[in-house]
Amino acid sequence: MARRGGCLINGCLGVLLLALVLVVGLMVSFWNSGREAEADARDQVTADVDATRARLARAAADGVLLDTEIERAVRSLGKTSKAIERREGQVTVTARFIGMVNFGFGGRDASGCYRFDVGRTGADRTVGVRELPDKACLFPSGMTYREPEAVAEDISTELRTAVADGGPEGARSAEVWQTGGVELRDSEVRGGQLTALVQLSGVTGWHDKGCYEFRAAKSSVTAKRLKPEGCYGRIG
Repeated sequence: MARRGGCLINGCLGVLLLALVLVVGLMVSFWNSGREAEADARDQVTADVDATRARLARAAADGVLLDTEIERAVRSLGKTSKAIERREGQVTVTARFIGMVNFGFGGRDASGCYRFDVGRTGADRTVGVRELPDKACLFPSGMTYREPEAVAEDISTELRTAVADGGPEGARSAEVWQTGGVELRDSEVRGGQLTALVQLSGVTGWHDKGCYEFRAAKSSVTAKRLKPEGCYGRIG
């Protein structure tokens, strides 16, 4: 009986030991997965920063860097907040980037605050970037607000370039329509002219939306502000 009891006890101990090994193994695996996910999130931030630097350099190559171009250039997989400063021809963009990776029942994230300094020299403009303390990206409320008129002016400038390069059809497919907060509601090309109904929101502040009609031809580009309901119909 004693021997049978000893075997039973030994069997129970073996099962408990095996269970303990499995639990420890799972904990180690989960910990390693967490470290890998955190590293992947940091890699996302680094990749977003590098891509933003390249996009800003491309946008600034013609000697002009518009806020709409910056809006498209500064992108992150996570929510991005930013501030833009202009002084004596130099543009400084400060932005917070977030990387996020899901694994198991949880996830890992990483973030960083970076400043991009865009030089003053035309086609040779360089973009310097450096990481800042997180508190540098605690922007005051409303810092990214822009009046709809200012956004419409940037759009007009981009349309002049687009129509000069590719005519009205080029303006219709211009990158400016991919800007956050710029919603192309309707457009048509007729008689060598693009007519576009555009609603501005988000980039101008959610508390103010603007509806505009843009007309772009080789000879001129015009912007006319409409009543809000003007963007809920169709052209003509």
